[in-house]
Amino acid sequence: MNLYHQTVPVFSHQLKNLAAILKLAAKDAKARGIDPSVLLNSRLAPDMMPLVSQIRIATDHVKGCCGRLAGVVAPTLADNETTFAELDQRIKTVLKFLRTLKPAQFEGAESREIKMVIPIGTIEFNGLDFFNGWSMPNFYFHYSTAFSILRHNGLAIGKKEFLGQVPGMTGKGKIAKMMVSKPGVKVKKAKK
Repeated sequence: MNLYHQTVPVFSHQLKNLAAILKLAAKDAKARGIDPSVLLNSRLAPDMMPLVSQIRIATDHVKGCCGRLAGVVAPTLADNETTFAELDQRIKTVLKFLRTLKPAQFEGAESREIKMVIPIGTIEFNGLDFFNGWSMPNFYFHYSTAFSILRHNGLAIGKKEFLGQVPGMTGKGKIAKMMVSKPGVKVKKAKK
């Protein structure tokens, strides 16, 4: 197993979906006359972090996971974004980093020792447990929370936007039409 294939393409796809959702949110805020900072600082609950932090943390999990598994230093980001455009740039920066990574860098990553020093302590894993038990669940937690904050605030998005055009998906019938995320993009027809 090469963890490159479970990380870089998957995270890249989801970050592109997240960027598209944020663009929809910015347009929607403008159309409804909502100050974008209201959405960017919205929370699902008083003790949860706001949208802007959810995006920062989701992207941190992507670059941290892939950097550690590839054995390279991930870029450090300033965590000072306050606009949709700045969050879009943050996502682009992480996607650019992911494009520099090659499958060979992930050889043996499942057994690579991962040690993380965080403000409240130190945690250690092997690469596979780090990916399966820490990075992927944390990424989806923050991605889903960001999605939910926007949906809760009236953005008309659903599973189609969350999943995007699923790589390699084939289908026919209503489901195939429902899951096409861009006009003119066709879903592959299923083989009989």
